Amino acid sequence: MTTTKNKSDPDEKSSGCHIDIRIESRGDVSIYNCTAPPTLQPCSPPSGDKFPPLPPPEGACVPLSLGAKPKQSRKRKLEKLLANKPVPSSLAASFFHLSRRFLNGQSAANSFEESVFGLLQSLPPETKGVLSCALGSFDSLTANERNRLFAPALKLDPNAPLDVSTLAEAFASELRQRVGTQVFNDPGGTEDERPGQNRFFKPGVEDFTVQFRICRVNGLRTVSFDPPVLPGDFLPEELQQHCEPVLVNGEPKLDCQVQKGNCPGNFLSDLTCLRVPEVETGQAVMLEGVNFISTDAKVRLAAQAPGTIMREVDAHVVGDIETPLTEVVNGTTVTIRDCRVHDRMSFVVPDDLPDGIYSVQIAMPNVSGFPDFGDTILSNVEFIQVIPPSTARFKISSETLHAREETSPASFGSDEVRVRVIAIPFTVTATGLTRGPEQQFDSPEFGDVDSGETRDMTAVLFQQDAPTDGVVMLIWGYEIDSEKAYRDQINSFTDAFLHYLKIALAAIVTGLGAGALALGLKDLIKLGLAHPIILAIAAAITLAVIIFVSLWAPADLIIEDSLGLMTLDLAGLTNANLPLPSSSAYTSQQGIKVTITPLEKSPNQYRERRDYRSDDEDSIYQITFRYNRVA
Repeated sequence: MTTTKNKSDPDEKSSGCHIDIRIESRGDVSIYNCTAPPTLQPCSPPSGDKFPPLPPPEGACVPLSLGAKPKQSRKRKLEKLLANKPVPSSLAASFFHLSRRFLNGQSAANSFEESVFGLLQSLPPETKGVLSCALGSFDSLTANERNRLFAPALKLDPNAPLDVSTLAEAFASELRQRVGTQVFNDPGGTEDERPGQNRFFKPGVEDFTVQFRICRVNGLRTVSFDPPVLPGDFLPEELQQHCEPVLVNGEPKLDCQVQKGNCPGNFLSDLTCLRVPEVETGQAVMLEGVNFISTDAKVRLAAQAPGTIMREVDAHVVGDIETPLTEVVNGTTVTIRDCRVHDRMSFVVPDDLPDGIYSVQIAMPNVSGFPDFGDTILSNVEFIQVIPPSTARFKISSETLHAREETSPASFGSDEVRVRVIAIPFTVTATGLTRGPEQQFDSPEFGDVDSGETRDMTAVLFQQDAPTDGVVMLIWGYEIDSEKAYRDQINSFTDAFLHYLKIALAAIVTGLGAGALALGLKDLIKLGLAHPIILAIAAAITLAVIIFVSLWAPADLIIEDSLGLMTLDLAGLTNANLPLPSSSAYTSQQGIKVTITPLEKSPNQYRERRDYRSDDEDSIYQITFRYNRVA
């Protein structure tokens, strides 16, 4: 508790005002006071019947209104972004370049610029003023901040037009870096292979240590995981289960039993079956393990009986160069060769491989330095189930918005919340990306939201109407303000930017930009990384929106999520033969802590709750989602 008093009079009783200020916000706080007459009456507005608009936080282009909760400054918002080491945004960079050309009175040099300039020209005068202010905010960034937030390839002279091919190349470069980091923990991992560190040793007569091991297959721990995992410590999704629908109080529920014996793949000491992950033809399988020390390694696939097919396919190896080679244990230096090592390898399931269960084994040339292992070293054997691409159709809906904790300080009033969702289907082919029709949800403005309140947010967020590989779904929620003029400016300019993203993405994946994009993504497509590409697109669009809003708008982000869901993911979530997944969590690009809690599953339906915690705002908002298989 901090108390401030009128310092002009040492006698507290004769003070004009006695103000107790409780500061609970962890972000920037602005405090505005009034000049009081020498009486014991409360402070009065200086004129009229309301205070004049408050000046905006540093970097914002729209003033706050009376009663607005304190807003974070641009500096604080950008600090959080930079702390997460973002991949520089091509979409945000292109918008500010084109905005500068438009405001400078440059003529559109191509059809892409014509579309964008037409959008900017249609803005009302006050919104064009915000555009100019936002560009000034961009210019006020330090060179280091601009280099870390905006794609360097698009730092163009204002007199230089921006063509779609240049934008597509920059966007492809951003996606490559994102996929490399996501899959191989290295921005350049999709383009450059490297061997892992040699952790082999010559075993003694009685030493049966597994030295070349697969620890995970598509993120699932294997029977060879080291240190060993006890049967009771495996996650439900890591075990093979059989589920049947049952009625509980008239409601369909799932009764799931872990399979023991007659396993389709590996099993534990108590005969519990480990899960065999499903993989679509043409898609990548990710292996993680120890001693992947040759980039010439191959993966051997063998169909299980009654199948007889055997294949050997190329692999892409990116070794772990971060985990130390050795450590000191009880005063002795020993080699680290357990599953703390994260050597990574990907391979593509051939398009013409028939359905069925296949064993998976790495065959690596012996470059260990120990001839005793023979010419080829073989890993442990794991299993995958090959399935054809899904032809099912899905729908994703929202149900409710719940304020578990409103933004701090609650004493400043209730929250004013707005949620936006964009869903874009994508198909990844050998020639690039195909983008389906965009679907948008713009929530009503949830006013006067207090802690513990639940608001109805029933809406269809994505309805699949055609074959697609997956869907990008982007979710943003902001604590805004109750002043109509403020809302109109925020909404109008944000709408314009989202419209720009729609124009830009359409141009990138079709027409003039398609060739440059396909060329830039050829390595990712060749590696069968459709799912990581979808996730990278979601993250790239989300970052562009966050940067854009952070540079000019005094609105605090309280919800941020970017989902990249393949049809295989949606099929698994709504599959009654699979149990509920485990709870999971991650931190978004702007520092929002997202926790996913599965709620229930019934035939063709899955429900979950996503919690969004903002430490800066001391807020926790929850959205309940429903996923349905509709065909």
